[in-house]
Amino acid sequence: MTSVVEEADQLSRRRARTSSALAIIFLATQGGSIANHGGAKIDLPFLLWVVVLAVILMFGGGWFSSASVRHTMNDETTLSHRRRALACGFLVSLVGSVLLYVLSFFEEVTAREALRLLITMTIAAALLRFGTLEKRAFRDG
Repeated sequence: MTSVVEEADQLSRRRARTSSALAIIFLATQGGSIANHGGAKIDLPFLLWVVVLAVILMFGGGWFSSASVRHTMNDETTLSHRRRALACGFLVSLVGSVLLYVLSFFEEVTAREALRLLITMTIAAALLRFGTLEKRAFRDG
């Protein structure tokens, strides 16, 4: 039987690795489909990806563990990393918006394409930043 601290530590380390991996997988799967999605149907797989990744980023996982494990996983350092990751996502969104605005003068960009690209960049950047900060914290002790 593991203690609350040991379980939280193990889950936190897994979350750090998983966050970065999910961001890379998300980018890879979206890369080829952003421009190719011109249909009128809602892209449910994309929406599901976004919702799941946003929930992971916002709440940090550990949902099947006890409340004490979840509380231990989300210590002050993790909350700071989450705030920094969300700030990174916000900045990426701002820069991406400006770039899309400039691009729209040279190339027609639909609202759907622009939003999908912004959402993809924002979620991926925030998850990558969170995973990087968490892994660095574990490495540095």
